[in-house]
Amino acid sequence: MCGTGGGATDRRTLSLILFAGSAVASVLFWMAGLPLFFLFLFIPLIPFAARPHRKKKCPLCGWETGGAEDFCPWDGSPLGPPE
Repeated sequence: MCGTGGGATDRRTLSLILFAGSAVASVLFWMAGLPLFFLFLFIPLIPFAARPHRKKKCPLCGWETGGAEDFCPWDGSPLGPPE
């Protein structure tokens, strides 16, 4: 089955990974004499630009999703907010 996420899909973790990569890219471009290195410092802010997904839960079977589904794929009941 699929996991629940976490790990590198967490916004803070992803931002730290992107910050480390953009800092390395910025240093490399600065050492090469290219003046565009400051643009890479904005890359870690990208995960915070997206809106968080709203979770939905099936009241009958307990199936949860963060996607665009409005009905449970198992029993067809309408999904509501998690309790």
